[in-house]
Amino acid sequence: MQKQFPFAHTLILGLMLLGLNAYADQAVEPVPTTDYLSGKGVYQVERYTDLPDVPEYAEATVWYPANKQQPFGAVAISPGYTETQDAISWWGPFLASHGYATLIFNTNGPKDFPDLRAKGLMAALDILTGENSRSGSPLEGKLATDKLAVMGHSMGGGAALIAAHGHSDKIRAAIPFTPWQPNADFSGVTIPTLIIAGEGDNIAKAAEHSRLHYDAIPETTIKGYLEFTGGNHFIGNNQRSNLEVHPQIGRYALAWLKLYVDGDDRYRPFIYGDVPNMDNGIVSRYELTRP
Repeated sequence: MQKQFPFAHTLILGLMLLGLNAYADQAVEPVPTTDYLSGKGVYQVERYTDLPDVPEYAEATVWYPANKQQPFGAVAISPGYTETQDAISWWGPFLASHGYATLIFNTNGPKDFPDLRAKGLMAALDILTGENSRSGSPLEGKLATDKLAVMGHSMGGGAALIAAHGHSDKIRAAIPFTPWQPNADFSGVTIPTLIIAGEGDNIAKAAEHSRLHYDAIPETTIKGYLEFTGGNHFIGNNQRSNLEVHPQIGRYALAWLKLYVDGDDRYRPFIYGDVPNMDNGIVSRYELTRP
């Protein structure tokens, strides 16, 4: 004799199955380790380019964590002199896999100076926050619009510093890598800023750019200076780097974002603890002001 299930029991069973399927689509971040922070994260990455047009930059791509249930932060990244977004595109899927919507844009002109790129970064953050409320956007209702950061390479790194200098009230963190910006005043930077430099950079020499930038930021501001031994101008790019240090660069940048954009204290040891000691052979200088 076949057993019959009352309708209420069938409904409950169906809801349980739906709940299990929904749970299966969610990703759970593991306890952070050096290996985890150095590679791909747990989130499924999707991207799109159908974005509102703005006058401050040209085409752009957004990568985002498709199966992250909690609201997540956003990062805008500018390429360097004569570069397009393709030069630094690895940052998009890397950061998205760890839980951040990441917009990388092409500048209007390949030789745009850092001040124009800084305007592009701020416009990109406006676009990202607007995507949170734009009907039909893949990011609709998914962003924590108060958790924003800027990054950039070379002149894009100078742009990230300029943006931080002028808009520390809107941004939580800045990470310029091998930045270029001579004779700059960054005394107005009040947000946590991690400068990534190459000891062997012959384009934006560390002593003339990255190091001066770090020194120009007030001592009262949380800041870090991370310099890779023998690293050239392109250590944070897809190609042309003379070192294989993406895992290390990604780990420090990610820990900085997790700590200062998300406020997740589990990542503090990867900045201030014993973990950086493992990179002594790779890192030529590592300096911090401690909160």
